[in-house]
Parts: sequence; C-alpha cells; structure tokens
Amino acid sequence: RDVREKQLPYAMKEAVNANAFRARRALIKDYPRKFTMRSKGLPNLIRIDKADKKVPAARIFLDKLFMARQEYGGEKVAKPGKGVAVPRPGVTEKGGLTSKGSVKPGYYVSALLADAEKNKRRSRVRNGRKYGENRPSARKSSKHHPFEMERTDGVRFIARHIAGSRKLEWLYALYPKVVVPARWGWQKIVKFFYEKYIKSDFEAAYRKALESAK
Repeated sequence: RDVREKQLPYAMKEAVNANAFRARRALIKDYPRKFTMRSKGLPNLIRIDKADKKVPAARIFLDKLFMARQEYGGEKVAKPGKGVAVPRPGVTEKGGLTSKGSVKPGYYVSALLADAEKNKRRSRVRNGRKYGENRPSARKSSKHHPFEMERTDGVRFIARHIAGSRKLEWLYALYPKVVVPARWGWQKIVKFFYEKYIKSDFEAAYRKALESAK
C-alpha cells in the first residue's frame, strides 16, 4: 500500500502532462483548418507549463493576447484615423504574399498609403487661380500607383488602376470596425481531450510507475 500511495503523485503528473501535450498537438493541427495561415510559425508558439508531483496541473497557453478574440469572438475597432485592413484580391491573388503566406513589404498598408500620398494629384495657385498639377495618369504609366477612396458609410479602399486599362485592382478595404467570429474553440478542444483520455493516461502512467518502483 505504501508503494502504491508513493507512486500516485508521479502517475498524476505524468498523466496530466501526456494529456496536455496531446491537446497541444490537436490545437496545432486544428489551426490551419480555421485560419488562412499568413504566419505558419504562430501555432508552434503554443506553450505548456508542465505539472509536477506537488501540483498535478498543467497550463496550455499562447502568449498572444490578440488571439483571445479568435476564441470568444468580438469587435476589432480601428485606431483613430486608421482602419482595420482586410486584404483584397489585389494582394492575396496578385503577388502580394510571400511563399510563406505573409504580406510583402511593398504591399503593406503603410507603404501603399505613402505611395498614394506621394503621387496623388496636387493643386497650386497661379495668378490667383487654383490649378491641378498635371501628373501622368495610371493608365499611361507602366508603374501604376495606388490611391485611396472612401464610401459614404466611412469604409475606405486602397486601389490602383491596372496598367494600360481603366479597370481597378482592389488592394485593401479599411473598415472602422470589423466583427470577428468565434472560430478557434481552444478550451473546447482541451476539454475534449482531457475528458476522453485522462483516465487511460492515468492508468498507463500508474501501471508504469508500479512496475518501475523499487
């Protein structure tokens, strides 16, 4: 009986840790099913504070506060003067992403807005009258520049003309706020694996502990 009781803390610790690592593997596997993977390294940042003999409890966590909204859902509100940028086909389908799925520096919102500000039509006063400065149009220039436009509901867009055409290529939509759906059931996944496997994990760990006990 003494041997059995002494092995209980070890068995509990081993069972909880085995269960935690199983849940971690499931979370990593579930990530690409729920998200467009622009950062493939993010799910690998899931960490585990392991259980020990004194405290047979483990903690599974991702030290990225912004991901909490992906579990519970909610609103993402833009900062004053900014917008919540949602990439459009001009970025996602026309060479704006690297092979790893991240946005290329030239397609950053800040870079596109800086280019738009630099090349937008400016006005100047001459002989008391206001004139617009003549600049090459996007259709006549091989290097078509982005520009910003706004809808009546406050949604702004970054677009540019396709070189040699009147058609527009949509790069980003900038919303005052967006609704983020709850789509990564982190706690649900962890709870599922705990309830399904903790008993068998404990039995296996306890059996191994008794077999190796001196």
